Amino acid sequence: MARKGWSKSLSGFAREVEAQQNKRLRATALQALSGVIERSPVDTGAFRGSHRVSVATPDNGYSLEDTDRSGSATLAKGSAKIQSVRTAWEVIYVQSNLPYAEAIEFGQFIYKPAGKTTPAGYSIQAPGGVYAITFDNLRAQNT
Repeated sequence: MARKGWSKSLSGFAREVEAQQNKRLRATALQALSGVIERSPVDTGAFRGSHRVSVATPDNGYSLEDTDRSGSATLAKGSAKIQSVRTAWEVIYVQSNLPYAEAIEFGQFIYKPAGKTTPAGYSIQAPGGVYAITFDNLRAQNT
């Protein structure tokens, strides 16, 4: 009886699986970053420019000077950080730490300038928030 074996070594198979997982991790993180940038309401561009990408630990900083009305600079900077990830099991954070980011996400604007917020306190440009909608879309695409 002929003996059957693996066509690849187990370590080679493990490296291949890890490489595929790393590629999927980076693609998903890039989708998340793109999603929050695209859904960000734009006034001065401070919120759109505030999205930060970090690896392994959250980046808790922010600057009101990081304005980016188009989102292209924020996407390029975050994409470079995402593409630098070389292991399959890293945690990639996409976040905004602006003081009013939670108000945009959860509709908590107390000061409601006419024409810029809904009665519930959401930005008219993002009446359902930004991050939750992006996450729901990612989950739907990847399940």
